[in-house]
Amino acid sequence: MRARSTAAALLAGIASTVPFASPAAAARPPAIPALREWHAAPGAFTVRASSRIVLPLEGGPVAEARTFARDLELTTGHRPPVLAGAAPRPGDLVMTLGSRDRGLGREGYRLAVGPALRIEARGPAGAFYGTRTVLQLLARHARIPAGRARDVPRYPERGLMIDNGRRYYGPGWIRREIREMAYLKLNQLHLHFSENQGFRIASSSHPEVVSARHLTKAQVRGIVELARNLHIRVIPEIDMPGHMGAALAAHPELQLADAAGRRQTDRLDFTLPAARRFARDLILEYLPIFGGRYWHAGADEYLAPADYAGYPQLERYARAHYGPRATGADAYLGFVNWIDRLVRAQGRTLRVWHDGLSGGRAVRVRPDVVVEWWSDHAGPRPRELLAGGHRILNAGWFPTYYVVGPLGQVRPSMRVAYDSWRVDRFSGLLLNAPAPVRPALSVPAGTRRLLGSEMHVWNDNPDAESVAATARGIAPRLRVLAQKTWDSPAPAASYDGFLRVARAIGRAPGVR
Repeated sequence: MRARSTAAALLAGIASTVPFASPAAAARPPAIPALREWHAAPGAFTVRASSRIVLPLEGGPVAEARTFARDLELTTGHRPPVLAGAAPRPGDLVMTLGSRDRGLGREGYRLAVGPALRIEARGPAGAFYGTRTVLQLLARHARIPAGRARDVPRYPERGLMIDNGRRYYGPGWIRREIREMAYLKLNQLHLHFSENQGFRIASSSHPEVVSARHLTKAQVRGIVELARNLHIRVIPEIDMPGHMGAALAAHPELQLADAAGRRQTDRLDFTLPAARRFARDLILEYLPIFGGRYWHAGADEYLAPADYAGYPQLERYARAHYGPRATGADAYLGFVNWIDRLVRAQGRTLRVWHDGLSGGRAVRVRPDVVVEWWSDHAGPRPRELLAGGHRILNAGWFPTYYVVGPLGQVRPSMRVAYDSWRVDRFSGLLLNAPAPVRPALSVPAGTRRLLGSEMHVWNDNPDAESVAATARGIAPRLRVLAQKTWDSPAPAASYDGFLRVARAIGRAPGVR
């Protein structure tokens, strides 16, 4: 059972600054995620009070340089000025865009460390990630060993999901986690802001659904802006048609009722035109606040296959819309496609959980929908989702779940995850087995439509620990996830060694 239901000149100078050496000449400098390639050289770079951040005269990553300057002050005590078109000198940090290395993509970068330190990328995100590595290398002292690095992530989605439907997380807590994520090169924050226990963002279309403790729209816009500045996308989720207890408390007339009239207080009867209008109102209200590429509709744990027979209105609706062979499950799948059409019309891509996506006779969820696989108890397997044309995310319980509540006593082992888990290996409730690998749930290494993974914070019992304790608890897990989703060579041979690297890099600048 799921926890949630319980410049050209500057570029030219890079190649001549530091000669290549054998990769074995020195260990990689401590970083999480670890550098994909490192070639050591004699000497070191030292940050000085006179250090500057130097950009090309035109076309440099100005915003990223300014963020870098602020974070350098928090890390070293010195805030270097940002200058465009200056000739680099020893002690300067040089940032350039437009690398000819196409393999860097939008998030990769090159690092050349010598008398001056140079970050080269094709785009702003890559330049930003280069600055995060430099900050980690400066976390303990102001000297960085000389060498050259080339660093590129394996997976495009690397993130954190927060269940702030069951438990309220204030804007300060969320903003601190965003800074932590950026420090680890994580690029996706998934906000699950509605649940049976709470609806946590102010609403103008339906103020009656909003919980007493909630985020204002101004606070949400501030969170989204900070995340965007740190190259993190924010994905909002209103889970529907299940997990809607808080949203439906003021609307019993929209709750799903069985043949005997007994209402399911957390499930939407989407066969009702008023219920679909209610769902549309909420989705269209929040889409422009978050912007971005994605909308998450949840769509999990609505009904078990055997339970559809108790709700004959679902089958009647399905046959009226999808033909005489359709079943209640087809009605549910059709509702997922209805949300997909709604958000696609607004230029967004829909995401859902996977567990209810099988069982229909007449309807299949459109292949443009991104599917997040989380457990092996129900729904299609990862390879079946890929065969259906979907892009997928590994949200498997092992090792991506952090549950606040009774199941917190059996959280997945990060030691096992560090030693043996990969993003292409999917596991459900298999928590801490020595080798959590089931061939039927794995996908071939290098599968292009496997997007990555997230760490999932669920709150079965919100009072089981403080939000500060949760932040401490997920810190090492975010570091493991960052390493696994970047998928560079491991920074240490053992988990104990990995924790030593984590202590060496510390927390994000300004985060205690």
